[in-house]
Order: sequence, then structure tokens, then C-alpha cells
Amino acid sequence: MIRSMILACLALVFAVTAPCAAANKELMSVKMAKQDLTRNLVESVVGFKVKSESQMGLTEDPRYEVQSKAAAVIKGVIVDKMIYDREKDIALAFGHIDLGTITNVLGEVVQFKNVTVRSIGFGSMTQSSRPPLMALRAALLNAYDQMAELLVGEKILSKSRTENFVLTEDINHAKVCAAVFGAYIPNIDLNSPNRGWGWDESGNAFVRLQLDVRTVKDILGNRLRYSDGEHIVEVLGQGSQTDELNPDAASMIQPAKAKPQYQSLDVPGAGGAPGTAGQ
Repeated sequence: MIRSMILACLALVFAVTAPCAAANKELMSVKMAKQDLTRNLVESVVGFKVKSESQMGLTEDPRYEVQSKAAAVIKGVIVDKMIYDREKDIALAFGHIDLGTITNVLGEVVQFKNVTVRSIGFGSMTQSSRPPLMALRAALLNAYDQMAELLVGEKILSKSRTENFVLTEDINHAKVCAAVFGAYIPNIDLNSPNRGWGWDESGNAFVRLQLDVRTVKDILGNRLRYSDGEHIVEVLGQGSQTDELNPDAASMIQPAKAKPQYQSLDVPGAGGAPGTAGQ
């Protein structure tokens, strides 16, 4: 009798103190955040190829499209902190990689010493929580395009015509194609002054991207020359959660090992009331 009571008490204590197992939705969101972190580190360290096309003439339908590609084998990514918002089902990973010898997007072997690159990654299995995260990724691609345009330039095709003093044709096309490596998001921590990423009051996302131009070469391998001034250049990318120019477009959202720290994230428009961000 006494032995049975002891066993029952031990079972009760274990049930109270045992950690609550995470559901697979949380585990998948955390996995997505880690993989997004790794992708962002690859694009920063190894580099990316970016191609954009835009048509902004007064007599044509406006269009702006950006594509980026990155491919590399990477190891040594360390997840420093994983935050998970249970209410919104959003995981946020902070991590870094210590650099040694890498082969960049131009095929060059670059040797680093005592250089650490940090970045972030987001993940969510919940459709209603993905639009702000998608806007943030769109802002990053816009920043990639702006950085390439700043460093390499853009190709412009323009054609206009008037009849009887009336503009009948106006074509204004631009193309950018470049390979960039070494670009990074500054001040990534949640409470950093002048944080390099986030959302404005309307829910549109922004990403600041910086690059040390002293290490830059163009896609042909020629070193770029700059006049006197700051060596660090910065661009601001922007992204939207909605497409007001094509409201009937189909949604791009498809159904859906660090221990997470549970915390509310101030991600706009992602189910529930915004929480207080803090790292």
C-alpha cells in the first residue's frame, strides 16, 4: 500500500515538472526559421545573383520583378537564440557563422580571419502569419536589387512618341543583372537602435543593407573604383503585404535544434494583438 502511494506521488511529481512537448507545428516553424537564417547567411557570405526588370512608362502597365539565386554548401552556422511566439506561430532565429576560407559567388577563394557574420531567420506554419514575413523577404530582394543597381548600374531602354502634341507612346524599361557578395543587414537585434529590419505603421516591411565597397568586384571580376568618401554604402529595401495593383491575384501562401525561448513578437498583422518585443 505504502509502495503504491509512493509510486503514485512520484508519477504526479513527474507529470507536473516534466516539460511540455512541442507540437509539430512549432517544430516546423522553428526548422523554417533556422533554414531561413542559413539562407540569409549564405546570401551574405557567399553572395547572390540578382536580376530585375521593370517597366514604368506612362502608357504601359507598370511591372517590377526581382529574382535572386544563391547556391552553396555551408557549415558552422550557430543558432544563438530562437524565439517562438505561440499565439502567432512565428519563430525568429538569431545566429552567426565564423568565417574561414570561402568560395564566393564569382568563384573566387577568399580567406577571412576573425570575421563573424550575423543574421536572422523567420518561420511560420500559419497562413495568417506569413504575409508580414513575405513582405520582409520582398524588402530584402528589393534591397539586393538596389545594391546591384548602385554598384554595377542598370540598363535603360526608353522610347516615346507624340501625335498632335499628345503623348501616344511612352516606354521606360530598366534591367539589372549582377552578382554581389558581402552585403549584410546591420543592427539585427530586436532592441538595437536604428534596427536594420522591421515594419512601418502601415505594415510595409523594410530592410537596410550595407556593403564595404573596398571588397567589391563586378560580375566580370573587375574591381570597382569609388571616389573619396565613406567606404560603407547602404540601401533601403521595401516590401508590401498586399498587391493593390493586382487584387485578384492568387495568394502565394501555400498550406503549410536550439531550444526556443517563448516570447511575443511585434510582427504586424499576424493574428492576435502585437506583443512587446525584446531580446
